[in-house]
Amino acid sequence: MSLLSSALPCLQLRPYVRAYAYRKWESTDLTLSEPVPPQLEQVLNFEFGVMPDVLHRQGPVSCRIWIGGAQTVFPGHMRLYPGVESFAVFFQPAGWSCLFRIPICEFTNRIYDAYSVIGKQLGSLWNRLGETSSFERRVAIVEEFLLRKVPGAVDSDAITKAVTYIFQCHGAVSVSRLAERQSIGLRQFERRFREGTGVSPKMFARVARFQAAVDAKLARPQRTWLDIAHTFGYHDQMHMVRDFKNLSLNTPSGLVLEMGDVRPPALVDATP
Repeated sequence: MSLLSSALPCLQLRPYVRAYAYRKWESTDLTLSEPVPPQLEQVLNFEFGVMPDVLHRQGPVSCRIWIGGAQTVFPGHMRLYPGVESFAVFFQPAGWSCLFRIPICEFTNRIYDAYSVIGKQLGSLWNRLGETSSFERRVAIVEEFLLRKVPGAVDSDAITKAVTYIFQCHGAVSVSRLAERQSIGLRQFERRFREGTGVSPKMFARVARFQAAVDAKLARPQRTWLDIAHTFGYHDQMHMVRDFKNLSLNTPSGLVLEMGDVRPPALVDATP
């Protein structure tokens, strides 16, 4: 039977980290393919067992430690085999970038070998994580590592604040009002946002709403899609269905049925 564990970060890291998750696919489990829908977290992943097939739009991912930014288009699938063992850190949409001082736009819709980006400090971290099988101990090791990064983290600029605000509002924001809050014109704000994140503010807000709707259903399966559509500001249920098909190539019910555990419980439980 497969094992999935997840946990929230300590208070000091919550401005940067959303959750930790651990997956172990036992030798008796069947091979499974899961769609990975658009999501806005930056994700750092460590592989310790059999390598899963991560089929991203830019090509397959084969590295033991990889970092991916926000994915605003349907990126692909993950195929899980018996013996897969993974530990992941789900950062806030700008969390990794602030802690490691790398622009958000460098990672949007991309996945990289994290070792080649950060260097041997991540290799040492991977070794320490691999020396224990305890999820709680792995969380403690990662938090010790990340807490050392906090004093040197980049302060939030106007775009980082806008990213965080859109995400926290689940996309229910007016882009023109965001521009007004920064005392700049709409076109200038849109240009700066795209330069800073790699996508337009409207697309970022659209994915934030989509992700919130998915997480709400995962957190409370008994909720109707009609209720979720109203909660997150879709005009009606058909509007939501069309948006899901455009973003994930699937219906709301079909996507949730097929995506398995790619959204661990600690991520979805806080969704209203």
